[in-house]
Amino acid sequence: MAAISIFFSLLLISAAFTTVYGGGIGFSTSLIHRDSPLSPIRNQSLSHYDRLNNAIRRSISRADALFQRAAALTGNSIESSISPGGGEYVMSVSLGTPPVTYVAIADTGSDPAWTQCLPCKKCYPQSEPVFDPKKSSSFSPVPCTSDMCKSVGGTTCGDQQSCDYSFVYGDQTYSKGELATDTITIGSTSVNMVIGCGHESGGGFGTTSGVIGLAGGDLSIVTQMSKKSSVSRKFSYCLPPVSSQGSGKINFGEDAVVSGSGVASTPLGPSTMYQITLEAISVGNESHAVEKAVAENNMIIDSGTTLTYIPKDMHDGVVSSMAKIIGSKRVNDPGNFFALCYSSDGGDVNIPSVTAHFAGGANVELPKENMFITVADGVSCLMFTAMTESDPFGIWGNIAQANFLIGYDLEQKSLSFKPTACA
Repeated sequence: MAAISIFFSLLLISAAFTTVYGGGIGFSTSLIHRDSPLSPIRNQSLSHYDRLNNAIRRSISRADALFQRAAALTGNSIESSISPGGGEYVMSVSLGTPPVTYVAIADTGSDPAWTQCLPCKKCYPQSEPVFDPKKSSSFSPVPCTSDMCKSVGGTTCGDQQSCDYSFVYGDQTYSKGELATDTITIGSTSVNMVIGCGHESGGGFGTTSGVIGLAGGDLSIVTQMSKKSSVSRKFSYCLPPVSSQGSGKINFGEDAVVSGSGVASTPLGPSTMYQITLEAISVGNESHAVEKAVAENNMIIDSGTTLTYIPKDMHDGVVSSMAKIIGSKRVNDPGNFFALCYSSDGGDVNIPSVTAHFAGGANVELPKENMFITVADGVSCLMFTAMTESDPFGIWGNIAQANFLIGYDLEQKSLSFKPTACA
């Protein structure tokens, strides 16, 4: 599928600050779009459309992996050994004592954090030296006989009674190594937590050192920070639009509270994946509702999936409604993937008012930038795609999230949207 998408990776840089509140701690860091000239992992040799083509391939692989992970999480283990591949954000964290800074993929679709570690059996090239656990005084292996090891999917007992893991990602990337505890520092906040120390890794992790899990499971850094410090189990982020090369922000703890005028909140489902319920999408005066049989917890919101996947009947209805209203010349997608494209040679495409209606009365109005992207010279396409019959849920992707402050309150099981100029 040689289609076009947006490579919405961001860099979570280490310039962070921590605020102490009466009831806990909050801290925030800046965000930079991965394709910004300021990004240290930008591939300078690729053209703009090369990056977009690469992104759509990752988006398809990631969606498939999220569907696999949903099936795996129906078992009894607290974690799944299947995680979504890729991830479209990277973040800078410090690991160990004394702390050493590493750049890792930030992933709302997986839980464990891991980094490549010495000695390497098979490590891919990364931008910083590979982490040496022997140089960290706070590093401690997790025994394979421990309850923690037994509760994590995909672990076995190693030769030295280590808790060996094998994390397989949807695009066949992987990490194999041992679980351990060590200190992770973001800004000035440090917490000792369970991580993966990978001795064999490969695939599409770029030049990052590994993955930082931001999902809702017991091993995500969000959960571990809340259990071992006064950082509340909340985080939020604000993604700049595609056209911007400015910075956004990600917030943790008390800094992650989303409040004030214009906030729309919807319940989060029970899964460690971030489930929400999409009830309908309205285009102008026409509304397209989700079938009642699949109405509850029918979507996940994911920072690492570029496109938005919605039920086919809803997708076809949205495309039909837009086609009746938009006055621009309709053209074919050069990649033969997107269902609705228009010529933008004559200027901006006139997009009708579109609102996503989520459970709990959360009505989120979507500007043009959250729906249409220029995929080729003079061609703009709708970034919504239809689910297949076998897909267990839809995905609210990161293009649809741009210029919203989005808050994940895992204590109140609530997700909030607030229109915000993120850049």
